[in-house]
Amino acid sequence: MNRSTWILVYSCVFLLGAGAAFAKTPDGQPPSVETVCDNEKGVLFGLCNAYCEAQDCTDPNQRSSNTACEQLSKNWDKHSDGRPFPCETKCPCADMLELFAKIETGRIQVERCLIFPTEIRVEVEGGQEAVISNGPPGACSVVDGHPAFVELTEQELLVCRVTLRRAVESRGVACVFPE
Repeated sequence: MNRSTWILVYSCVFLLGAGAAFAKTPDGQPPSVETVCDNEKGVLFGLCNAYCEAQDCTDPNQRSSNTACEQLSKNWDKHSDGRPFPCETKCPCADMLELFAKIETGRIQVERCLIFPTEIRVEVEGGQEAVISNGPPGACSVVDGHPAFVELTEQELLVCRVTLRRAVESRGVACVFPE
C-alpha cells in the first residue's frame, strides 16, 4: 500500500476510536439507552435529552459548562410551565415504602423482575413484591401481608420506573417480559 492509503486507514481507525470515546456521557450511559425523557415531546424532549442525558447537567462530572446547562434550563422553563426536568424529579417510592428503599440500596436480594404492559413487578427474597403500575392513577406499591400504596404523577411514574429498573439491573437481575 502507498503512503496515502496508510494515512486513510489510520485516520479511519482513529476516528472510529475517538467517536466511541466521545459518545460516552459523564454518567457512562449514552442518551440512546436512557429513558428519563421518554414522556416528553417536541422541543421539551430535545431540551430534556440535552440537559439530562447528553450533557448530564445534574451529574457532578458534567461535560458542559454551567453556562450551557443554565441556558438549557432557561429554555426548558420557557416551554414547560415551570415543571422541573424529569432528571430533577425524585421518585418518592423509596422515601415512603421501605421495600423500595431496600431494593435501591441493595439491602435485599432481588429474585426477579417482570415487565408487563402496565406495570413492573420486582420479586424479592421472602415473597414480597415491589410494583410500579401505570394506573390510573400511577402508583408504587408493596404486595405482601400489609399492602402499601403511593400515588404518582405522570412524571414521577416514569422516573420511578427508570429508578427501579436501574437498581435491579445494577445487581445483575434483568427485567424481562413474562413468557
